Amino acid sequence: MDFKRIDDRAFVEALRAKAIGPRADYKAFYSSFLGGITTEPHHMVVPIDDHMVHRGDAVFEAIKFHDGGIFALDRHLERLEKSAQTVGFSGLWSRPQMVAMISETVRVSELRHGLIRLFVARGPGGFTTNPYETIGTQVYCAVTKLAPPPAEKYVSGVRVGQSAIAVKEGFFARTKTCNYLPNVLMKKEAVDRGFDFVVSVDEDGFIAESSTENFAMIDADGVLVVPAFERILRGVTAIRAMEVAKMAGLKVENRRFLPTELQRAKGALMLGTTIDVLPVKSFEAHEFGVIPDECRTLMRTFDEDLRSGPLNLPLL
Repeated sequence: MDFKRIDDRAFVEALRAKAIGPRADYKAFYSSFLGGITTEPHHMVVPIDDHMVHRGDAVFEAIKFHDGGIFALDRHLERLEKSAQTVGFSGLWSRPQMVAMISETVRVSELRHGLIRLFVARGPGGFTTNPYETIGTQVYCAVTKLAPPPAEKYVSGVRVGQSAIAVKEGFFARTKTCNYLPNVLMKKEAVDRGFDFVVSVDEDGFIAESSTENFAMIDADGVLVVPAFERILRGVTAIRAMEVAKMAGLKVENRRFLPTELQRAKGALMLGTTIDVLPVKSFEAHEFGVIPDECRTLMRTFDEDLRSGPLNLPLL
């Protein structure tokens, strides 16, 4: 245990020494607190008194970019703005300002494919729960390499379990804040139990969502069924998957369903920004068998839409 005093030089050296492992894949970072963009991982820090850090008082989005285009940027920003307004943030940036900052941060990263992690935080200025003690809303944007699931998961599917973690209350489920402790515990549960993902259920036993992904099933009639959005986040990928499925001639329903319905379903799938459309091999002890054609059709058409569809916004 070391209690030495740290001066400016030692501070920078300590940060630089910690910029290893996964942090080496952090390629660009914008901070309104610092007032610019850096490509040095050891610069990518947030003040400890930012209410995002000690209270989870922030909203965020994860946005994929690919070959110079940002997928569904307007939809992500719309959800971010709604979340920020819901929790009462002031001094929000305009949409063109946000787009310009994101585009420049992606350009500085020099990545062709990656993930944009965008945060709007209450800001630094104190350690209490009082939102009015801060110096003002801050914007942080980290551009990192993308780490999708292994390719074989898209062939064989993933294993999913039912989570014991309580589903969030509706307001917090529908608002994408950094208060993600239940989500963290769900991911820990999945790892500890040997699943790729776990999915929560609400108080009535209906399927809800995973830690950062939406869950859906292909029912016995080949219908894509996505859980109703009253108790889960309106996933950008899930919404687009429903639209793409309809364009591909698949039937789509947005309704509540029970885990027992999966026993009769053709299959199931996970939906999310980092995974796109990922087939499910099993839910708890139930094995689905062959990945249904409807799932493969959706995987193929969603990939085409991601790369060249109308939601693929070119960088400014």
